Amino acid sequence: MSITEYYKLTTALLAKIKDGHTVVDGRNMGLLLNDELLFPYSIYKIKGAYYLNKSGTDDKSLTGYKILKINGEKMDTIVGVIQKYLAHEGENETVINTQLKYFPAYYFLYFDKSESFEIEYEEEPGKIKTIKLKGVEYGTFKKNTLVNQEPLSVEFKNDSTVILKVRSFSNGYIQKDRKAAEEKLDSIFNKMYDLKITNLILDLRGNGGGAPELANYLFSYLSSKPYYYFASIGIKYNSTKNWKYLAEYPRYIPEVDFSKTTTKHGLNLYTQTNEIYNWQFEKQYPKPNSLKGKIYVLINGGSFSSTGHVLSLMRDKGIGIFYGEYSQGSNYSNAGLQAFILPYSQTKVWIPFIQFKMRTPNFQYDPKGIKPDVEIELQPDDLKTNYDRVLNYALMEIETNK
Repeated sequence: MSITEYYKLTTALLAKIKDGHTVVDGRNMGLLLNDELLFPYSIYKIKGAYYLNKSGTDDKSLTGYKILKINGEKMDTIVGVIQKYLAHEGENETVINTQLKYFPAYYFLYFDKSESFEIEYEEEPGKIKTIKLKGVEYGTFKKNTLVNQEPLSVEFKNDSTVILKVRSFSNGYIQKDRKAAEEKLDSIFNKMYDLKITNLILDLRGNGGGAPELANYLFSYLSSKPYYYFASIGIKYNSTKNWKYLAEYPRYIPEVDFSKTTTKHGLNLYTQTNEIYNWQFEKQYPKPNSLKGKIYVLINGGSFSSTGHVLSLMRDKGIGIFYGEYSQGSNYSNAGLQAFILPYSQTKVWIPFIQFKMRTPNFQYDPKGIKPDVEIELQPDDLKTNYDRVLNYALMEIETNK
């Protein structure tokens, strides 16, 4: 069995678990594909149809058109096959557009290794056209379509409105980076307080999560009352003796201290402060200059993991109005990811051994994720023009409510 075939088998197996944290590490496979000629566009799903999105070449003339077939196969068939290999959380349906950014790689790995592509697309309703496209090197495609974004950025739109984009909490794992991020948040909210800002647009779209410490720090600026963060931290094993040695970094996998845990639903639950969990169960307090105005929260299927922590706390406390699409993250998440190297293929897989549960007694769990108060889906023309429909909807809401 080739490394690629083994990779396919492993991704298909882990996808059946329906846990967005239990995944195959795809970075090495991505590097192996860099010189391969792949399909030149990413894909975006809108109302059950598929549209050409980001182009890996300078020719962007097809962006925004509905694509019907590739090499004679219907898009429903193609994406249906690909989805069997993609990890997702529970019954979530919106993460697909985050995943389809990498459509060329998935098409190559899981469906067809062609280097040229005949596509059928709909130029306008009822007008079907056919065109042949050449493959583009995957390394070039990534360079032209995948944009690295700052984890934290801010725009003071006017004297009453601020747009705060938080694209990741992963800069909170290392203490030095977390301190820098916290200082930046301090500076932003201090300025907002001084300017008496009354409207905050908090953009959490595409934020796949990261350190709970940083997520909690952000929430302390959004809450006006004391709160608790975690209800429990559950360990999924009783002993590490028979498998810990298989981990890439076994020293980071602790034994369970049964004197400090209770057992529920097969988990060994920590619910009180101890030498390992020293803040997670303590009462948290809002910052003195926490926001006093209205909060408009932008979410989508890329809002995951510890971003779900923030969103579930906000929903539980009645803070903010949510716009966009279902988040993938919710009021619990698997975490404590450990890397395991499979011996035959040297494939790296990530497996969580902890489950976080938020202290959100009023929260109503939905297996699809957290539903926005106002559901807003992009339109095909938005792909052509880069029009940010969700953000502009929130801005219009602010103008209407003046």
